[in-house]
Amino acid sequence: MKKISGRIIKGIGGFYYVRPTGSLALLETKARGKFRHQKITPMVGDYVDVAVDGKETAIDTIKTRKNAFVRPPVANVDVAIIVFAAANPDPNLFLLNKLLITAEYREVEPIICITKTDLVPAEAVAEIAAVFKDTPYAIVPVSNVETGSLRALTDLLTDKTAFLAGPSGVGKSTLANRLCAASEMETGGLSEKLGRGKHTTRHVELLNMDCGGYLLDTPGFSSLDIDEEMTAEDLKFYFPEFAQGACKFMNCTHRSEPKCAVKAQVEEGTINPLRYEHYLELYDFLGKKESWR
Repeated sequence: MKKISGRIIKGIGGFYYVRPTGSLALLETKARGKFRHQKITPMVGDYVDVAVDGKETAIDTIKTRKNAFVRPPVANVDVAIIVFAAANPDPNLFLLNKLLITAEYREVEPIICITKTDLVPAEAVAEIAAVFKDTPYAIVPVSNVETGSLRALTDLLTDKTAFLAGPSGVGKSTLANRLCAASEMETGGLSEKLGRGKHTTRHVELLNMDCGGYLLDTPGFSSLDIDEEMTAEDLKFYFPEFAQGACKFMNCTHRSEPKCAVKAQVEEGTINPLRYEHYLELYDFLGKKESWR
């Protein structure tokens, strides 16, 4: 018996399709029964070992996951491409901040992608970007008419596993087609994968990006919300521009406490006032969620 290492690219009806390391082919297999007894379900994105015994194959080992999502069920995601349009629809920065926090909470690197930049003056795009100037987040404007504008994004995605998140109408499907078109057309037709009707059976799948990484073909991240396990007290750790440990009180919530370093940052202009305002709104939101539990 030998073992083949690889990654689960998709799963359909109890079958898993594993891409062996260094190969473009897919190996159809099932999971060993031991995983069912251990209450472990293989996920798209898992790195696995497949045991091969003659013509029989089975997933034998699931390697330690970097992260995992329940809805949709995927593992080992590197990057969240948070997509918002510069116009049509107008950007909802409160939702954007919620998505950024959720990505960081799940140990996924967020990238802010501003689409449809050809619809507005450059100053309008700069105004959106300025809200996040004191954060470490990459901000990538993408135009529908300038093909070269995509290069800055693909440079950040090379050899990464990414998903798209954001509200409806911001151009996620268009962006996915631009990221994956050439490589996916070679292996089965991207338009068919991304254009399924809403009554068509869906499955999670990793699509090949032209830059060498994978893009998750799933709509589930569009409504990605703040994790149910997050508390109001956790929130301050997911605003990376907030000073840590510099307030008078160790348990400072950065709301009404005296000698708060974060409020001083807001006054000094090193934290954008809108980011701080959204922090306060989200703190109240999470506090109410905790009282309902």
